[in-house]
Amino acid sequence: MYREFNFEEYKMSKPVSPSVLKRNIKALPREKQRESIERGLRVIPQMLLEETGRTDGHYSQKVVKHLEKVLKVYQSCWTDYLIANHVNKEAV
Repeated sequence: MYREFNFEEYKMSKPVSPSVLKRNIKALPREKQRESIERGLRVIPQMLLEETGRTDGHYSQKVVKHLEKVLKVYQSCWTDYLIANHVNKEAV
C-alpha cells in the first residue's frame, strides 16, 4: 500500500552560482536589493554555522565552500549598494 521513500528520486537541485546570484540581486529595484542583501547577511552566516556544526554524518565541505562564496557575494553587493546610495544622495 505505501511505497518506500527513495532518496535517489528526490535529489536536491543545484544551488544558484555566486555570479548568477549577484546578477539577480543587481537586477532588483533599490529597496528590494537592500532587503535581499540584508536577509542574506543575516541568514548565510547562520547556515554556515549550522553546516560546520553538523555531526550527523552529512557534513559537506562543498556546501561550506559554496556558502562562503555566497557570503562574499552578499558582502560585495552590500558594499556596492552603500557606495551607490552615498554617491546618489550627494549628487541630489
